[in-house]
Amino acid sequence: MSRRIAWFTAVAIALAAFLRGPSAASAQQSVKLGAGDTLTISGFINATLFNNRGYFDFGQGQNAEWASVAQPGIDQGYFDGDIRNTRIRFDFSSGPVLGKWAPKATLEADFFGQNNGLPPFGDEQPQLRGRFAYVDLTNGRTTLRIGQFWSPMFGEVPVSVTHLAFPLGYGATGMVGWRFPGVFVYHDLTPGKPLTVQVQLALLKGSGLAVTNGIGSGEASGKPQFEARFNLAKRFGTSSWNGYVVYHVDNKDMNGVGVPGGALNGWGVETGHNFTSGKLTVHGNYYTGHNLGQQFGHITQGAGSNSAQQGRIQGWGAWAQAGYDLTPHWGVWFYYGMDQPDAAKYLQQNGVALLRQLSHDTDGLIRFRAGRYAIGLEYFRAVTRWSTGVRTADQYALSVLYSL
Repeated sequence: MSRRIAWFTAVAIALAAFLRGPSAASAQQSVKLGAGDTLTISGFINATLFNNRGYFDFGQGQNAEWASVAQPGIDQGYFDGDIRNTRIRFDFSSGPVLGKWAPKATLEADFFGQNNGLPPFGDEQPQLRGRFAYVDLTNGRTTLRIGQFWSPMFGEVPVSVTHLAFPLGYGATGMVGWRFPGVFVYHDLTPGKPLTVQVQLALLKGSGLAVTNGIGSGEASGKPQFEARFNLAKRFGTSSWNGYVVYHVDNKDMNGVGVPGGALNGWGVETGHNFTSGKLTVHGNYYTGHNLGQQFGHITQGAGSNSAQQGRIQGWGAWAQAGYDLTPHWGVWFYYGMDQPDAAKYLQQNGVALLRQLSHDTDGLIRFRAGRYAIGLEYFRAVTRWSTGVRTADQYALSVLYSL
């Protein structure tokens, strides 16, 4: 009982210091819990004011991704605000318990949970959403992780001050990957070498549209998703490069539990790279594959989540972004990405037209940074070709970010 009280007291002290700000807490507030255990609290506060012309899907603010099929014909503009990116994270760690092996654990949440309220009051009260919950056992070079974390397909992430929890182009222009409960293994193959190489392996729960009693098509297959990834990194004087390649395979049962047949497999290959030299950064990502809707591929459709359309689908997507630091505080970034499912083949194989057939996203950012504070003025444009025609939507956003 005394140990439990000590833990709760330490957490309360850490949270109090964390919330008082920079005069009372460091960027990551750490508290000793006793018996060699440590709690580190981190996260950020992010707020956005935005003006949209047209409607987006996923959402209209910090999670805008592609242009909706239904657009207002006149009087298109609306002004709103969003704080749902705001995030808090708890990292627990202790000393070695089996030779050099030590346990760690992480719990992370943001405010993109289900919102049961509507304007004028409910939309100012976003709800918490669990992002990560996992436990590690690590000796420094090898880590065994069990719990919910990013699939290895979630790789390079575009820079933004507005689009964080749902990054630029996520599920719309080649930015793919999702977080799942699973078993993950990370192993450094060349520690201390000029060229560092890490291998990642993951067995993840199946995923897909609910087909039987709330059970998804991926879960109904009875087989996990599997992913393997190699990370590479090297420095060249004042420049640095890192890249990765990922292989993914999964199975789905489109008929669900209790009905024979319906097998549908998915696979994908992905690569991403980041090159930084002085004030310049260029990075991007490319994927290709079949039936990757549950991994946010194919404009998030085809036997995946967030799509009412099922069936065989294949395609590819890619994005690139360049950034340049004009001064130690001011920088500019430009993003472009696209995703192109094979709509003609989908029609041939499934007998119906694919809803979202092509997606382009463009983003320009002017960012000011000073320590933990950042503010950005951002323009985001989505162009989406639906089976019924092309739709566009534009967003002008002013966002602030304070890293805790």
